[in-house]
Amino acid sequence: MVGADSSLEGGLVAAFSLFLMNHVFKKLSLFSKGFSKAVEGEPIMLIYQGEVKLDGLKNAQISVDQLNAVVREHGVESIELVNLAMFEVDGNISVLSDNFKKSTKRKHKGHQVIGKNTA
Repeated sequence: MVGADSSLEGGLVAAFSLFLMNHVFKKLSLFSKGFSKAVEGEPIMLIYQGEVKLDGLKNAQISVDQLNAVVREHGVESIELVNLAMFEVDGNISVLSDNFKKSTKRKHKGHQVIGKNTA
């Protein structure tokens, strides 16, 4: 992170720089909607009134099978029973069902590794 410098001072400077940049980005995001949208993005609609939004799936890079699994994780039997599902900017998928009376939001688990890591 600091190159060949492994001193305590170098580490503190690097850590302070990261905290400062985080603070600056947060302030800019609060005051500028355009900056916030560029850095964080916007939520993507995946399902509306039981109908899968294929453009949303493509933008979120999620397959229909993955979407079905997420819907079941939220306790809803099928996509047709979902009123609204959104891919949030933090990577979670929110699912609203039963006329928005039952709302669930669970953290999406990381990608499952299939096979051996060749790196």
